Amino acid sequence: MKKRVSDFLLIALLLLALWMWECPLETFFGIPCPGCMMTTAFYYLIQLDVEAAFYFNPAIFLLIFMAVPLAVSYKKNRRLLKYLTTITFIVWMGIYGYRMMTIFPEFPMPYVEDNVFAHLMNLIK
Repeated sequence: MKKRVSDFLLIALLLLALWMWECPLETFFGIPCPGCMMTTAFYYLIQLDVEAAFYFNPAIFLLIFMAVPLAVSYKKNRRLLKYLTTITFIVWMGIYGYRMMTIFPEFPMPYVEDNVFAHLMNLIK
């Protein structure tokens, strides 16, 4: 029963993401999420433009590098999977934090002024 519920939630989340097609963090708060520009980075990576891929989101290399160990440990060793997932998450958040401190609010991590939070703050004023 738990598996069915988690599968349903995953499918619902994916459908919601496809339906929205916008980053929820960016829509509500105006700031980019850790995965923003990942599709663009992947596009440039398959074009073999490593420099452009790194510019748009360097975490693409982390995810590709960790994809094989995560896939191998998925069924064999749950403890290793949790460890690798935690390491990947921590490094990814470190990359995100560094980019937020050094690049934000410039492109490729722009601040979107037309966001829900800004509208709410304007209403409160």
